[in-house]
Amino acid sequence: MSKDIVMDLDLASVDHVLTTTRSVRRRLDFDTPVPPDLIEEALQIALQAPTGANTQTWRFIVVTDAGDKAKIADYYRLGAAAYVDGKTGLSKTGVTMMREYAADDLRQQQREGLLRSGGYLMEQLQRAPVMIISCIEGRFEHEDVFVQASMWGSILPATWSLMLALRSRGLASAWTTLHLLYEKEVAALLGIPARYTQAALLPVAWLTGGDLKPAKRLPVEEVTSWGRWGQYRE
Repeated sequence: MSKDIVMDLDLASVDHVLTTTRSVRRRLDFDTPVPPDLIEEALQIALQAPTGANTQTWRFIVVTDAGDKAKIADYYRLGAAAYVDGKTGLSKTGVTMMREYAADDLRQQQREGLLRSGGYLMEQLQRAPVMIISCIEGRFEHEDVFVQASMWGSILPATWSLMLALRSRGLASAWTTLHLLYEKEVAALLGIPARYTQAALLPVAWLTGGDLKPAKRLPVEEVTSWGRWGQYRE
């Protein structure tokens, strides 16, 4: 087998994982245990992600206790209610997942399915066999954009790598953040030091219902500029 063929096979496998890793909500197997060894394998891969100045100040909390998962799910539901009611800081920035698009816009067409799957996860979250909360040392919510970008850039790539590694092992997860509206309460529950910032909560379970497919996305030329904002490739 030639080197080119081997490279093509490797690229196909990598591309498949990259294009089919989704935030899975309705197809999480809540009844089958997840081996701790698989979680540790995925975390080992996640630790290869970039981290600012090689500080490696990331931390991951793996939660399997039923009582703790139930309490986290309760905070998640409270966060969801606050978000829907517009009681979060997002309304001040103009950033919202509830914005309306034109009827023929792909994002509006996908809205109904997202709301259904999000509601399902909100109701069932406590049943996830494993929850993983990613954290980074430092509090930087009041810092300038340089510091914020540097800090988030030291934990979000590792969290995404974790999702990819889980996917490659037949496990599914969903990137969620609603619990962060009650970050202090979750930190107190799990003993997370006050100097650490939580970044995401991943419910983890086996995937049900067959393989996943690439999602429909906006055309690349619609979201990409070359050289200057709004300047497109000829």
